[in-house]
Parts: sequence; C-alpha cells; structure tokens
Amino acid sequence: MNARVTVLHDVVGEAIDARDPHDEPDAVSSFDARIVTLEQPHMELTAHERVEPGAALRIDVSDAVWLGEVEECASTVDGFSIRVHLRHVLRDFETLARLAERFGTSTTKGIPVQI
Repeated sequence: MNARVTVLHDVVGEAIDARDPHDEPDAVSSFDARIVTLEQPHMELTAHERVEPGAALRIDVSDAVWLGEVEECASTVDGFSIRVHLRHVLRDFETLARLAERFGTSTTKGIPVQI
C-alpha cells in the first residue's frame, strides 16, 4: 500500500541545528513510501528518504492517517527500511463526516471549533 509520509518533528536534526546555527538543515518534510507490514503497534515502510530515529511521522493512506515515531531506519539495496511505533490512528472519514454534520460546531474555552 502506498502512503504519503510527513516528518513532523526531527529530534536529532533539531539537536544538530542547535549546535551549529549556520548549518542549513537537510530535512525532508514529506515523501512517498510503501507500507510493507502493519502489525500494531508497528508499521514497516520502505522509502527513498532517510528519517532519523525519534522523528515523529504522519502517514497518510487512502482511508486513514497514522501518527507514530521512528524506531529504526536502515539502509537497503533500493532505499531505506523505516520501522515506526504507531501512537494514533484516524480512520473511517465517512463516520467523522456524519458526526460533524450531526453535531455541527462546538465551543472550547470560548473559541468556536468546527467538528
């Protein structure tokens, strides 16, 4: 299954940037990947981009959005194998759309929130 991966937080990259503020970051913000296995709470991806362990990822597929943290990124013959520890999943968008239609908007701490 194909996925679009977005790097949300690269702890290693940020630590390196903090040491040398003149160095330009080489971080990739998003890239395409292929899901090889999904055995909760882990997902294995293959991609042409390297992602540092500890980086937070958003993984978008046609019917879900996964949030997780990179545990391991190993070089392979044709790219990288990325092992992700999954933390959250948002799926079943049709149900969410029906809930939004049913409940409309709500207010949180005085701020209107669209559900």
